[in-house]
Amino acid sequence: MNPAEATSAPDEQRVPPERLIVGRVIRSWGLHGQVKVASDTDFPERFRAGARFLAGNDEYLCEDVTRPSGALVLKLQGVDDPEAAERLRGALLEVPTSQAEPLPEGTYYYHQVLSLDVYTQSGECLGRVVEILPTGSNDVYVVRGPRGEVLIPATSEVVTDLDLDAGRITIEPMPGLL
Repeated sequence: MNPAEATSAPDEQRVPPERLIVGRVIRSWGLHGQVKVASDTDFPERFRAGARFLAGNDEYLCEDVTRPSGALVLKLQGVDDPEAAERLRGALLEVPTSQAEPLPEGTYYYHQVLSLDVYTQSGECLGRVVEILPTGSNDVYVVRGPRGEVLIPATSEVVTDLDLDAGRITIEPMPGLL
């Protein structure tokens, strides 16, 4: 994505993904085809019996969920032995974007923020969000544009407006940011 094109129409640049990643299969678990999963969602209740997950081109029905010693272990329909479970090692578990959980006001999915144009309150275009770094306390938006790469802390003190419809983030740079 060319930063010089940062003013192109937002809808042309921001196409939501078809799927959201909610977990990743770490390895097989036990003798009956269960898989240990690393969760990648803020909605752990997603992992329940009856839930459906996509892994590559295949869809799996979750038959059972256990959490031995804090681990997340799923039994997926049709995965009935350790060999079948091992073939799923490294697979991403996804759900259609249409099944995204609603978020509280003022919070956004990463795919909604990626490719937004970033401007200062004085109107200077800094470029486009190309990556988001989770740091624990707050995310950091990696913006590439005329100033090169700029790291923007995603805090209310810096990000003064995030307008998905306009495809734009407005910031108030703190001293030393630019």
